[in-house]
Amino acid sequence: MRLTPRQLTASILITVLLLAGGTSVALADGQASDGTHEIGSQEITIQDATITVSDTTLEGPGLPDMTIEDRSYTVEESTTTIEGLTLSIDGKTYEICRIEITVDEVGLTLENVELSNGN
Repeated sequence: MRLTPRQLTASILITVLLLAGGTSVALADGQASDGTHEIGSQEITIQDATITVSDTTLEGPGLPDMTIEDRSYTVEESTTTIEGLTLSIDGKTYEICRIEITVDEVGLTLENVELSNGN
């Protein structure tokens, strides 16, 4: 199955919003000698959910300058794999070797959302 740019954008937005919004995953980790917590491969499945983003601004490089008044997307099925991710949270560094995120039947509704590339 080939994703359209709209499906890919919706899939990425849903993934980012869920991860940034506090979706938690139980992680088993070890600690390297330099204090870095090494976390093995993780599989995350997000299924049968609806996310509504309203009255907000998303800013970052590569985003277009535009306003979305009312749009809805549905991701029927999409899997994204991230190979090697390093996060620093509260002064602690975490290295995750592989994350596979599967999104299945997830809806995204955008209402009064402003996108900006920050310039």
